[in-house]
Amino acid sequence: MDIESLKMFVVLAEHLNFTEAASTLETSQPTLSRKIRNLEKKLNVTLVHRIGNKISLTPHGENFLESTLDILSLVEYSVEKLQVQKQGINGRLRIGSLSSMSRFLVQNFLPTFHQKFPNIDIHWRTLSVDNLKVMDNIDLVISPIEPSDDRIVCRKLSQFQRACYASPKYLNEASMPTSVDELKQHQCITQVNRVGVERYWQLENSDGERREVSVEGQMTTDSIDIATSMALEGLGIALLPITHAREYVLSGQLIPLFHNLWFEVNHLYAFYKPSLHTPNRFKLFINELEEFRKQWQNGLSYT
Repeated sequence: MDIESLKMFVVLAEHLNFTEAASTLETSQPTLSRKIRNLEKKLNVTLVHRIGNKISLTPHGENFLESTLDILSLVEYSVEKLQVQKQGINGRLRIGSLSSMSRFLVQNFLPTFHQKFPNIDIHWRTLSVDNLKVMDNIDLVISPIEPSDDRIVCRKLSQFQRACYASPKYLNEASMPTSVDELKQHQCITQVNRVGVERYWQLENSDGERREVSVEGQMTTDSIDIATSMALEGLGIALLPITHAREYVLSGQLIPLFHNLWFEVNHLYAFYKPSLHTPNRFKLFINELEEFRKQWQNGLSYT
């Protein structure tokens, strides 16, 4: 019984589809089928029920999957332990995040992280809101949206605030709102990194007062970067992370509304698939990311 066959079985169990599993594994469907049949022959049990490309796990398959995940986790942990003793923390880390967050972290966090830990290989993929929960070929997801799957290991990182911003051009044409209640009279850029269309902004202030404000507008996007561009072009008011908007405020391209005294509180999450032993590089990356977030929010450089 070889490790490669065990890994193939796990991927097949995740997809329950030979074609999709073979694509993820970057192998042919006949090769995958042959490997699974050989594995069943060695174990002398049937692991999967086959109906064309669609499959389901047998009771033996369900039990074997649980044991296989533990075995692969232990193998990875053992290999990593040997490598750490010899070279320090190293290995490959496949990260997924939304496009705007990927750009922000690659520009402001990754160069220093790589300088500090040059033996960790980073494979970074951009994800859409809809496929955040699909962790094919991804070890670690960084997201402002909490996973809905209880089986996923999720760590809540630091919170961050979104506030309202508009360009001088928009405010000259539409006037400056003096209270959050006036937002419903303005063009608001909605659905920024949300699942579903935004109808309300849940705003609060430092005194703990909360206000659910009805918002609507002609511009809708699921990208912070695009929402920022729309706001810069005078197309409406955007609810943007304060740290993200900072450079545009300093340059005079965006103006914070209500002096940033009204804001929405969000959290950043890091999540990954469960295993017996969480690799050291996962823990290291998450801890360093959390330290970066704290320093960035305080206007300090990550070192």
